Amino acid sequence: MDYLKLATVIFSATGFWKLVELAIRFRVDNKKQLAEIDSLRAQSDSQIVGNWMQWAQMLEKRIKELEVMAGENSGLKAQIEGQRRQIAELESKVSLLEKENEQLHARLKELTQSQEP
Repeated sequence: MDYLKLATVIFSATGFWKLVELAIRFRVDNKKQLAEIDSLRAQSDSQIVGNWMQWAQMLEKRIKELEVMAGENSGLKAQIEGQRRQIAELESKVSLLEKENEQLHARLKELTQSQEP
């Protein structure tokens, strides 16, 4: 019977130490998992910041391009305005010439009627 008690004590002690080992392993694994999660979180935060920086740089580049275009656009607007003025002047000249042409046609008609007896 002493052997049976001795075997029971040995198995009980072994089971106890196995339980302690499992508790320690669980705790270490849990800490490891939390550390990996924190590492992944830090990496994702870093990537987000990097993406924001890249987006901000692209936005600044685009703003500079638009500022250059705005300068070109103001020059084009001035040119268009000058062309509009020229068109208005030419239209007024055309209108005057059309009136003069009508007068000349009327005068020519009068002259041809007066010469036809």
